[in-house]
Amino acid sequence: MKKRDTERCAPVLERERDPETMSNVEKLTDLDFEYQAAVNAAGKEEKTYGIWGPIWRFLQWKDSLHKPHTISKKVCMALLLLTGWMGGHRYYQGRYVSAVMYTAFCWSGVPLLLCVTDFMELVPIKADENGRITM
Repeated sequence: MKKRDTERCAPVLERERDPETMSNVEKLTDLDFEYQAAVNAAGKEEKTYGIWGPIWRFLQWKDSLHKPHTISKKVCMALLLLTGWMGGHRYYQGRYVSAVMYTAFCWSGVPLLLCVTDFMELVPIKADENGRITM
């Protein structure tokens, strides 16, 4: 290889594994990591193919619209425990689409199960000195 060609090469993920003992899944995973490293080194945007491509692009677009804001952790926890089954904490967090879905399906019990995941998401977040968190 010429010197110019080696400068343009993407960084390769180096793992200390014996290729003969690796499973096919591990080999494919390593190849995927190397491919993503090459895409990033080339300055191109990562792409997801197949059925998940449109879903991934939609989620990226949706996340770009979300503006983080600061809320009180204690108030959010209280709303989660008292009105979480119908989405009260989601309204407080400014997540209005999911809050409406919680309210619309509160009769089914599904939002009550989702409150468990919301609780597990909220508990480990460290509050600042004023007891506020950014979501």
